[in-house]
Amino acid sequence: MTNVTSLEKAAEKLAKGGKGSRRPKAEKSSGTYDANGKRVIRHLAGELPSILDQLGAALAEANANLFRYAGRLARVYQAGEEQHGDVKRAAGALLVHPVEAAHLQELGGRAADHEKWDSRSTAFVPCDMPRRVADVYLARGHWPELPALNGFVEAPTITPDWRLIDQPGYDIPTGLFSAYATIPGYRRPPEKPTRDDALRALETLSALFESFPFVDDSDRSAMLAGVLTSVLRRMLPAAPMFAITAPTPGTGKTLLCETLAILATDRRASVLSLGHDDAETEKRLTGVLLAGDAVISVDNIERPLKGDLLCQVTTQQFVRLRPLGGSGMLSIPTHALLVATGNNLSIVGDLKRRVVLVRLDAGIERPEQRTFDTDHLATVSARRGEIITSALTLALSYGKAGAPKIAGLHALGGFEIWDRMVRRPLVWLDLPDPLEASEGLRDQDPDIEAMRLLFSSWLAVFGNAPTTVSDVVAAGNETSPMTQTYMNTELRDALQLVCAEKLNSRRLGYWLRAHRERIVDGLQLRQSGADGHAKVAKWRVIKCG
Repeated sequence: MTNVTSLEKAAEKLAKGGKGSRRPKAEKSSGTYDANGKRVIRHLAGELPSILDQLGAALAEANANLFRYAGRLARVYQAGEEQHGDVKRAAGALLVHPVEAAHLQELGGRAADHEKWDSRSTAFVPCDMPRRVADVYLARGHWPELPALNGFVEAPTITPDWRLIDQPGYDIPTGLFSAYATIPGYRRPPEKPTRDDALRALETLSALFESFPFVDDSDRSAMLAGVLTSVLRRMLPAAPMFAITAPTPGTGKTLLCETLAILATDRRASVLSLGHDDAETEKRLTGVLLAGDAVISVDNIERPLKGDLLCQVTTQQFVRLRPLGGSGMLSIPTHALLVATGNNLSIVGDLKRRVVLVRLDAGIERPEQRTFDTDHLATVSARRGEIITSALTLALSYGKAGAPKIAGLHALGGFEIWDRMVRRPLVWLDLPDPLEASEGLRDQDPDIEAMRLLFSSWLAVFGNAPTTVSDVVAAGNETSPMTQTYMNTELRDALQLVCAEKLNSRRLGYWLRAHRERIVDGLQLRQSGADGHAKVAKWRVIKCG
């Protein structure tokens, strides 16, 4: 596990440009220094711009563990105790913490000696760094003298151009801070690993999950994709969420999630609980993204999983969000591995194409009563270095082979680099496509089911004739004069489904506009002009192809 001492040493190397850091040693700019070489900043009236420049130079020269992150100044620190609340974090979690004016005042006081003119003694005397200097320095909003932090890693990783990063310190090209000590069992992968090396690495990784009841081999392949993603996620501009589902509790969903977290950080995942609504969930997700959590577990989900922010976090390298209590928007890195777990997970909307599904099924009534010979998480922690070596070797083997194209395998739109570094290496080794199980999410999507029912019943009642929303609602409500039963029962059932049991023209109109031009089962909804008298839109369902 990363410890405070190792973090401080890595930060010190970063600040001083010492061995183990790839940041060049900072050149001392012009200014006043004491006998020990420490910068002295003299606070004189009319010299504020110069004072700010000197403060920036002092912070760059000092061991301040200070970075530019998400448009503001921040430090990397280690949580000493387990944290509870809406987000649960294990003790020792590394976090990115914003630096406010009061804290910057302290850091500035450590980085340089500060003096002011004393008219009584007609000499400069020591003083604290004035708060207004810290305020104005933060207000600059641009600090090129300080290193940019894109995130931190706690295990070796690989860049998209197949460059290995496995030395502690700051990596200039990527902006990543490697904050870890020696990992027992880790050995640097071969310079040019072969396919045979990759196959041996695959055996090591596959053996970890022999006792888990995957539904079929595609789910096992999806879990191996999760292992590769856990060590590569910081380098991927986008990566899908991993969704682990089972029909009953106690099947091993949380164990698989914690496996990925331990590989990435050597501790359990930060657990995010869903809010009462999407807005509350987005606030909590914003907080963990700002904190830089490497693995975020959305555990024991009981309602359909969806949300615009989840879609953005999986497909975009940065998202612009307003932090809780803040007044401005920040551009926040999204390179956290998202893992959702739940019984019979329901994933709806656009999120379903951004998910790698892992299915478990023990086939027994009480899977939590099973016994095992070993403690799985303890084994993963003890063998972490060996497992990381195997994961890196597997990916590098494919890259060093020229990342060959695979016939019949189409790239996953929006996840091209993940596709090349994670998915294709596994298929290259003759494993099933990790996305195979995810294809079933489309059939389980209640929105797809609603479209299927409405389009087919609409076509049966109206044919290809353009129809207004009010006419569709009237047809759904039409009853037989003799029996008072509904004439178009299938259409009515479909309309109640899309209108959430409250059948009216307004709800149906919103739904139709949201699903315009969509195609399902070869049927497409189209807007077909307007009713000239009533000045309302007309719609029709047509057969495609």
